[in-house]
Amino acid sequence: MTTPDSSATAAVRSADQHAVGVAPTEDVLTRVLAILGQQPHDGEVVEATSAFTHGGTPWRAMLPVPLPTRVHCPWGITPADALADDHKARRADAQDHLIMLRREAAHIHTTVTWWAAECADKHLEEAVLEPARMAGLIVAGVPPEDTGETPVSARWFVRLLTESGRPVLVIPRRASLAHPPRQALVAWRDTPESARALHEALRWLPSACALRIVMAVGAGEPHIAGATAENASLLLAHVQRHGRSATFEIIDRQGRPPEDALLDEVARTNPDLVVMGAYGHTHAMEFVFGGVTFNMLHRSRVPLLMAH
Repeated sequence: MTTPDSSATAAVRSADQHAVGVAPTEDVLTRVLAILGQQPHDGEVVEATSAFTHGGTPWRAMLPVPLPTRVHCPWGITPADALADDHKARRADAQDHLIMLRREAAHIHTTVTWWAAECADKHLEEAVLEPARMAGLIVAGVPPEDTGETPVSARWFVRLLTESGRPVLVIPRRASLAHPPRQALVAWRDTPESARALHEALRWLPSACALRIVMAVGAGEPHIAGATAENASLLLAHVQRHGRSATFEIIDRQGRPPEDALLDEVARTNPDLVVMGAYGHTHAMEFVFGGVTFNMLHRSRVPLLMAH
């Protein structure tokens, strides 16, 4: 695997042949890391990261490039030559993708370091998690589901949410963020995941971003609504101690699944993003049987700031 300060790091070059550099080493825990999936949606990921960093804070864009140890060998070509040709093509595709993104980002006032991170194919997930755990905030797009084949990003996306230990700004397929967030909807439950997500929102969202904290409660959960109403003043006081403007509201699910109530609320109030905890129960169950997290990832039209 290549590392930010390794001589083996692939040097990504733009069309004018100026090196765009390798990942910086200073104060990485305060830095934002965008992890790209080599998909068209990466353009929205770059735009959202630039907006979220207010256009001035330096950030990194990493494109994982998994290299297989064996490939199909056509007749008349040695296995070594076939493998070398495959690796050369993958490197070229990654370089072309980063050049395209750099051109698209040229009109955005942002400071970004483009980084192609090569690794053995079997170590792809670890190659993504290692730098992610050394970042302050991660930005990533939701992998596509309807391409007919499993995208590379699908191999590391779930583990990024559940095992990186870092907050993740997720950009769903139909979502975008073109300016710093001005209003955020916080999907609140009295759980560790929600508490972590709110904490990260207080850290990362602009000070002028207003928070609207909502809790979707069903008819069979009056005890939850009552307990939360009693603690709402404490929660708001905590938020306001951080210099934030916030409101709290309990909304009736009216027989709807929690995600439907939240998505309807998003459509009604049009926030710039949603803050929420990820995976209230095992992520394997969520992805097999569906759930609030899964549905928000694949149905939301605004970015999601998530913490597990």
